[in-house]
Amino acid sequence: MQFLRAASLAEPLFMTDEKAQAVRIIIVDESLLDDLIRAMPQLRAKFPHAHVALGFRKLDIAARLIDMVRADPSIGQVGFLPMNVEVDCWLSVLRLLVWGEYYIPASLMAQVQQAPMLSPEIPAPYPAVAREPDEGDEAKVEKIHLTERELQVLGSAAEGKQNKIIADELNLSQHTVKLHMHHVIAKLGVHNRTEAAIWYLNQYAQAQGR
Repeated sequence: MQFLRAASLAEPLFMTDEKAQAVRIIIVDESLLDDLIRAMPQLRAKFPHAHVALGFRKLDIAARLIDMVRADPSIGQVGFLPMNVEVDCWLSVLRLLVWGEYYIPASLMAQVQQAPMLSPEIPAPYPAVAREPDEGDEAKVEKIHLTERELQVLGSAAEGKQNKIIADELNLSQHTVKLHMHHVIAKLGVHNRTEAAIWYLNQYAQAQGR
């Protein structure tokens, strides 16, 4: 994965169409939030295969973006990449965003839900919601029984690996990997692979001191 830094949001718009087709993610600093909102139509048109994410440190700025998207859904979905977390967590969230998932930390969602300007009847457009671990997480993890193989598959998925890579590394068929993921999702009571990966990152991995 190769990253290119731009001084402004206008700069990437001059990229050749051939290079633009290869872009998979655009991370915009929180200081450029207003520029991002204005440039979203051009970014969507120029980079049809790219997912847009806000790199943020301040919750109030990220919450403002959620408010803006809810008020005007035509802006489109924007992911959230917290810039003040541990590197391994940051990389895992980045992988989810590259997949096209829209991650939002629980601390951010909590702030959004408390904001009086938001209309509760408007659904949030972000399916993957994570929360920070608490002291009871280790006990909760122990109540969920995942086999050693299921944990291996889930851990690899949380690292952003595709089924083919997981299958090759664990000497399994892709069908078996999919079956393990299906069992993991059912046992955790989550809706999809992304939520299972977030559960692993927020609860199991941290409860095990990883």
